[in-house]
Amino acid sequence: MDFVRRVEFVRTIGALTTVIASLTLGCARSHGPGQRPGMAYIPAGEFLMGGAADDPTVYPWLAKVEGPQHPVYVDAFFIDVHEVTNAEFERFKPDHARHGVYSPGDDCPVDNVSWFEAKEYCETQNPPKRLPTEAEWEKAAKGGTDGHFEPFDDYAWYAKNTYTTQPVTMKRANPYGLFDVLGNVREWTADWFDPDYYALGVHDNPKGPETGTRRVERGGAFFLPKRGVTATIRYNHPPDFRLYFLGFRCAQDV
Repeated sequence: MDFVRRVEFVRTIGALTTVIASLTLGCARSHGPGQRPGMAYIPAGEFLMGGAADDPTVYPWLAKVEGPQHPVYVDAFFIDVHEVTNAEFERFKPDHARHGVYSPGDDCPVDNVSWFEAKEYCETQNPPKRLPTEAEWEKAAKGGTDGHFEPFDDYAWYAKNTYTTQPVTMKRANPYGLFDVLGNVREWTADWFDPDYYALGVHDNPKGPETGTRRVERGGAFFLPKRGVTATIRYNHPPDFRLYFLGFRCAQDV
């Protein structure tokens, strides 16, 4: 092997080593202590929960509900990288009636699911999962950032680029490896809803009010404008509601 070829060979090996190291580091960041199929590892830590007072994406009439922004610490956990799909949910409940217009495909996120059905689905997985708390959901959705992702159309299905749900994982993932946290379908969380809960400033692993009549939904949905599918906007419905834009994803303890 002549000198030029030796140099090119060394450069090639060096490049491959860099790629392999990068992929290895990426896996470690995504999965943390061990890998769990279809789930991303969310590291323990503090983040700012809620919308900032000067955030132009927050609707003025919802500023009190999305604020005040406050520091929250969340233990490490795992969360599904995408919303539960029709095909996945129907293996659990074969008689589920998917929406033929708004969520027709096997790989589209399941909709028309009550909070109770979402909770039961998570709990019957092996090993058992659960619905994420509202704080866990927002930490995962923000992906270690302030939650504002651009170009926005690269990350979200919403009113500007669709009129139905779309198959999961078609858009870009956030820095934690999660798809469709913004738009597509709204997602049930574990918490009861209280519009004034953030004012309490609970710091460590908040789990929402102890009682209530409505459960929190996060992430917006496909028919809403950009300001309706942010990482901080909070929605809610009674837990027995089934709606054509309402689905979920599961979480799991480390």
